[in-house]
Amino acid sequence: MNDEQVLVVGAGLAGMTAAHHLAEWGAQVHLVDSAPHIGGAFLLLDHTFTTDSCGLCIALPRQPSYCPTISSELHPHITLLPRTTLAALEGEPGCFVATLHRGPRYVDPDRCDNCGACGAVCPVTAETGFFPKNQVSLQKAIYPPPPRAVPFAYALDPDACTRCGACVAVCPHGAIDLEAIPQEERIEVGAVLLAPGFASFDAARAVEYGWGRCLNVVTNIQFEHMLNRSGPTRGHILRPSDGQPPRRVAFIHCVGSRSAKLGRPYCSTSCCMITAKQARLAQKVTPGTEVTVFTMDVRTAGKGYERYFQRVAALPGVTYRRVMVSAVQEVPGSRNPRLLTPDGEEEFDLVVLAVGLGPADSARELAACAGVALDEHGFILPGDDGPGTTSRPGVFAAGAGLAPADVPETVTQAAAAAALAARVLSPILPTP
Repeated sequence: MNDEQVLVVGAGLAGMTAAHHLAEWGAQVHLVDSAPHIGGAFLLLDHTFTTDSCGLCIALPRQPSYCPTISSELHPHITLLPRTTLAALEGEPGCFVATLHRGPRYVDPDRCDNCGACGAVCPVTAETGFFPKNQVSLQKAIYPPPPRAVPFAYALDPDACTRCGACVAVCPHGAIDLEAIPQEERIEVGAVLLAPGFASFDAARAVEYGWGRCLNVVTNIQFEHMLNRSGPTRGHILRPSDGQPPRRVAFIHCVGSRSAKLGRPYCSTSCCMITAKQARLAQKVTPGTEVTVFTMDVRTAGKGYERYFQRVAALPGVTYRRVMVSAVQEVPGSRNPRLLTPDGEEEFDLVVLAVGLGPADSARELAACAGVALDEHGFILPGDDGPGTTSRPGVFAAGAGLAPADVPETVTQAAAAAALAARVLSPILPTP
């Protein structure tokens, strides 16, 4: 019996939160993630509503705290396994055997000191995962970690790397091994908690809005990365076409949400508040910016959310218009996006698409490996015992893998799922 051990799959905000609660209760937690660094979309966030501060240390059970990524690395009861996926799960509650696939990281974090010599000689430039089809997002095939990432070491994109060996030749510490191979590991655990996170809607599917065709049309995820002071533009809002700050910015709501035609009939919960936050920060970062939000509806279902939205909507230079945009076209020469609406045509310097949130791209494969059921949209179905449980006893779930969720809801769900998982662990654990 290894019922004091627990496996948490997904090291974003939900996974890290659940791992910390379980670890504080005495469990030994194996926290895995397919990425080379833990943190997920959390690493994008410099600001969260409704305070416009970071504030993500509230995810952890003890205060004051470090950032969740750093606290995960420091906690003696949490073992971090980046570049790792769940391949199979056998057994029953209290006696699971999980098969983990551990992909090569190629850069040894114990030897890498982030000197940057490898990136300087790398001949390959690739797009980042959060900034595809946008020239401000380009990075080398071997790239530095974002702030707060763990492990804090360079990582290599195996899909972009040509394995030319230039990085190996210049590394002063011998930290790079391009011949590293995958490995498999089997561990015994008492419970499993799934926190696969979310994937943003592929804006290219909404062809009428010009993403990927009009250079100055970006998604709200890309815009969030701009606002991040550790992002590609160091916190400055810049047009991808010419690197200039936009004076007129338009947001378009519900791109890939509440659309039966696109197979996304559900509301993504947090998009309206993300837009409100980004509109406010756009004016803070670049004073005098005019912001127009084109919306069908505004949903502010959270503590203090309506009050926050009302403050943003009342700001000078911020206008909410209840009208649907039918198309976005690029103006030759200026490359300005031109919006077509029932009211006529209007030009802006930059358009931000408020794309919806859906299940992570890996959700179906993860569900198959874990033996849990999904709904028709790819979200994890709750079990008979209610939210946080799944169709397989002893396997629990939290966060955006269940349904679109904002930060406070994600933290709450993660704590609840951790409490459910603790109930099947060793009696030595205190009752949550």
